[in-house]
Amino acid sequence: MKTSKLILEYEYDFELIGLVSPVREFKLAWHINQYFKIDLRKVQDIEYDFLKGCKIFISNFIFETEYSSFRLLKNRSVEFLNVAKPFLLPELKNYDYFIMLDGDFATHATENINLLKKIPVIELVKNIEIAQLPSKENLLIN
Repeated sequence: MKTSKLILEYEYDFELIGLVSPVREFKLAWHINQYFKIDLRKVQDIEYDFLKGCKIFISNFIFETEYSSFRLLKNRSVEFLNVAKPFLLPELKNYDYFIMLDGDFATHATENINLLKKIPVIELVKNIEIAQLPSKENLLIN
């Protein structure tokens, strides 16, 4: 019997920025709102179910317009069950937060990175190459 293999390739049409910051996510969101003149709001945590009953919950802030979005994600899970590495992107565990830029925000990613570098509570800002990440599927959010 001949078998077929289904190969799925996802499109990652957004920019990803890694942040190192010692402050809590609410304070970081407030600073970003002040510098970018946007309204990042806390929405429901993103729940990831892995094999063998493992779960992580990622803190999620978002600002959306008709054609773009700005999302702030905490890298470390706020709550986790049966997980050895409770990170959104375990290979980048040195980063505290990630920003996903889509649409107009992604178009001006360089300007946004320069503006993020001016925020005093952010210690490091780095553009992340999504194609290089082993766990990039974790970034696919509905």
